[in-house]
This record gives sequence, C-alpha cells and structure tokens, in this order.
Amino acid sequence: MFKFTTRLFALVVFLGGASFALAQDSGPLIDLLIKKGVINDQEAEELRAELTKDFASTSAGKLNLNNSLTELRIAGDVRIRYESRTGELPTGDHQERDRFRYRFRTGLTGKMLNNWSWGFRFETSTGSRSSNVTMGDDAGPFAKNSDTVNIGQIWAKWEPTPEFSLTLGRMPNPLVSTLMVWDADINPEGIAEKFTRRSGKSEFSLTAAQFLYSAASTQNAFGAASATNPLKDLLLLAWQGGYKHYLEGTATFFQINPTLYTYVRNSTQNPAAFRGNFSASNSALVNNLTVIDVPVEYNWLINGVPARLFGDFAINLDGKDRATKFGRPDLDGENKAWQVGFQYGRATNTGEWDSRLYYMSTGAFALDPNLVDSDLWDSRTNMKGLVFNANYRLGAATQLSLTLAHGSRANDTLIAPGAGDIGSNNLLNKYGIMQLDLVISY
Repeated sequence: MFKFTTRLFALVVFLGGASFALAQDSGPLIDLLIKKGVINDQEAEELRAELTKDFASTSAGKLNLNNSLTELRIAGDVRIRYESRTGELPTGDHQERDRFRYRFRTGLTGKMLNNWSWGFRFETSTGSRSSNVTMGDDAGPFAKNSDTVNIGQIWAKWEPTPEFSLTLGRMPNPLVSTLMVWDADINPEGIAEKFTRRSGKSEFSLTAAQFLYSAASTQNAFGAASATNPLKDLLLLAWQGGYKHYLEGTATFFQINPTLYTYVRNSTQNPAAFRGNFSASNSALVNNLTVIDVPVEYNWLINGVPARLFGDFAINLDGKDRATKFGRPDLDGENKAWQVGFQYGRATNTGEWDSRLYYMSTGAFALDPNLVDSDLWDSRTNMKGLVFNANYRLGAATQLSLTLAHGSRANDTLIAPGAGDIGSNNLLNKYGIMQLDLVISY
C-alpha cells in the first residue's frame, strides 16, 4: 500500500511540473500527510527519498544531487548605497564622510533526510558588523584590494522534532533582538538550542546560546607562567524566553522576549583584545557585563494596514562595577538603555511601503560596545537620539530604503566610547547619518 501511495504522490507532484522547485516544495505536503495520519514518520522519510530518487532520474536530475537531499535553496541580495555621516566635537570642530558603497551576499541552504539542514553564505567585507565595501577606497583607480568575498555564515542544524532545534557554526542570530543591542550584520559563532511550543493562541519559546566570543590561540604556552597563562576562550552566554499571543488571526499579536547575557572568562584569562577593565583608552573590553534585555512589540491592523508598536529595555546588573573600574563610580546609573518606536505599513508587495520612527538612548555602561549597531550611533554607547526609516517596494525583488538618524551624547560628562567610522575621537558630541539604498533580493 505504501509503495502505491508513494508512487501516486510522486506522480501528482511531478505532473504539476517536473522541476526541483516542486520537489523541494513537497515538504509541507508530506508534513500534512503525517498530521492527517495518512503516513507515519518512517513512511515520510521513505517518501522523501523516493521523490528525490525520481527527480534524479529526470533530465533536470542531471544535477546529480545526493539522494539524502530533500530541499535546496539559493538566496541573497545586492545593495547599492549612498551614505553621509557627520560628527561634531564639543569645540564645534566638524567632520563629514560621504561614501558610495555596495554589499553582495549569496547563500545556499539545504534540507536533508533525518531532520538535518545546513547553510552557508558568502558576503563582501571582512568586518563583523558590516558587509559594505566602499567604492574608490583601493590603492589606485578601480583596484580591488578591499573587494573581497568571505564566508559570512556556515552552519548545521538538527531538528529531531518540530519543537526543538540545535544549531552549530557561524549562524544567523538565533535571538530576538533590536539594533540597540545587536548589529543586524553580526552572525555569531557557537551553539544554539531552541524549544518552541504552541498552545491555542499562545506560543512559548526558550533559546539558549553559547557563543565563542574570542578564542585563545594557545591555551597553555610552553615556558610561560603568569596570571594570564593558561589562557581560555572567551564565551558569551545567552538565555532567552519568549511569549507570543495571537489576539486575532496572525496579524494581531503581542510578543515579549526577556534575555540574559553574561560573559565567561572576561577578566584575566581571555584573549588580550578583551582583557582588563573598560577604559577611555580601550572601549572594547567586556568586564562587568551581565545584561538583562527585554524587547517587546505589539502588531495590529489599522484599516487593513499593518502597524507595530515596539520597544526595548536593557540594564547591566554589573554597571556599578563597570563604572567604578572606568573611574566614574558616581555614574553607576548609566547602566541602562532603552528604545521605543512605531511602524506603519509593510513593504512586502510591489507598490507597498512602510515607515518607522523611534527614539533610542544607550548608557555608557549599559551594553557591549562591540555588538551595538555600527550605523545608527556609529558603533558607540552613551548616545541618544531619533531614527527614521522608510522602505518602498519597487518590484517583487527590488526595494528603495531611506534611513535618517541624529544623535548626541547621552551624558556630556562622559565620552562616547566605540570604534566608529566618523572618527576615533571618543569625545564625539553630535552625530548624524543618512543612507539611501537600492536593494535587489533573489
């Protein structure tokens, strides 16, 4: 009976257009057959193998794909950007930086039998918080010194059940977050586990992540004996809970994701780039950071148009010690960051648009300056201000975007620490950015 069901199902799928695209789209149909009790899990795995085998026997099957592969997808984007950044010191000294930039990303993901999947992505630039390449910055006219392509993601995932997944490698960020805490271009390296369960109109989730922040080149060097030997890898650990409640259909819902971040071996035994106390001369150090972050949002429809009210609040529980070691124990209250904003519309289909306006303030001792967004506040903390973003969908795969932001130091008695593009002077007092993007996705 199963052989007949298998052949009949394969015939229906391939008569609908014998192509690999349809073969990969059969996954949801197989899941539906399992849910309806037509086939069991073992029969589903055999069915996937049959479909892959049948595809391999067609002319399109000359791709010679492995029989264990059930889905293959290519995706990426090309972005051309004009960007203008401005900065001002308390003395009134002014700096401008105008650039034309581009970004290219292309990736391949695959699903396998036995609930495994994998993916990798190539992208321009070597930076962790940016895939942009600046035009004309090479040695000589039209040279390609900075026009390199690197591996931005490479990961493997195991999903033994629909509710649980385990991901390993350099992965898309598995945590729900905002640009206040994480730059969207960062692909953390390590391990992440996620558990999700749906009950009625409510969805619960729990995500744990063990990120390798920085690796020690030698854990126990020959002939060395000091406070920093043996060295140990620096880890960033995260635990995130999630609650999502659907009020009406899938368009109206409330979501909250409280998260705890902590660092392991962040004092004397981690690699030198992050060892020691956070200071004016070295703002990359990660001592005394135990951060609770709570992103929240509410989505609904206004006369059929999607709308979203969103916010984020973070507090560093070790902010007092971080301020003391910085030399400003009187400013232990600068351990908080917050964001609040509103979005109207969603640029999904041709001719649609959206816009969002939000205010964001980040205390000097609140967050990891190595993770915050590299654009809005120029990779810095101790900044506050307004951000506006709008998107217009030109076509099914083409979009125009505009981003404007203007900020200033949140506390005038403190520096604005961070490794920004507008200049390395941490005395930056005011900052502005304008970005105009043309994005083509595939």
